[in-house]
Amino acid sequence: MTPEQFQQRIHEMREQFGELFDRYGLMIVGNVAVSWFKKNFQNQAWGRIKWKEVQRRTPGTKANTYAAKHHPAQTTRKILTGDTGDLGRSIEIREAANGTVTIWTNPSTFGSKEPYGRVHNEGLRAGRGSGFTMPRRQFMGEHPELNELIVKKLEEKLNQIAQQ
Repeated sequence: MTPEQFQQRIHEMREQFGELFDRYGLMIVGNVAVSWFKKNFQNQAWGRIKWKEVQRRTPGTKANTYAAKHHPAQTTRKILTGDTGDLGRSIEIREAANGTVTIWTNPSTFGSKEPYGRVHNEGLRAGRGSGFTMPRRQFMGEHPELNELIVKKLEEKLNQIAQQ
C-alpha cells in the first residue's frame, strides 16, 4: 500500500465512521505502531531489513576479542538492548490528539535527558567531545507494512463496532 493509498483509506474510514473513528482510531493506530516498533527492535531490523552488525558480536574484531574476555554476554546480546533493555521498553505513545499520534522513546524510562532513541533510529552524532556518528538502526517511522497493519486493525475494530 502506498502512502497515498493509506491516506485515502484512512480518510474513507473516518468519513464512514465519523465520531467512532475519532474516539477510538488514534489509540488503535498508536497501539499498533508501538507494537510493530517494539517488534522491529527485538528483531533487530527495520521491517524485513536487518540492522548493520555490531563489532562486539563479529568474531575476529578487536571489540569482539575485548568483549569475549571482559564481558562475554556482550558477544551474544541483541544490538540495542544494552544490559537492561530499557530503550526497547521505552517505546510508547507520547500524544494522541487532533488527528495525530506521536510515538517516542521516553527518555525517563532509562534515566536520560538525551534523545538516545533518536540517535540510534536516525544515525546521529553520539558520545562526548568530538564523538562519532552512530550507525542508523531504524526501528521507528513510517513503513508500508505498518500502514497495512494499521488499516487492517482499524477495519476490524470498526466492523466490530458497526455490528453491535
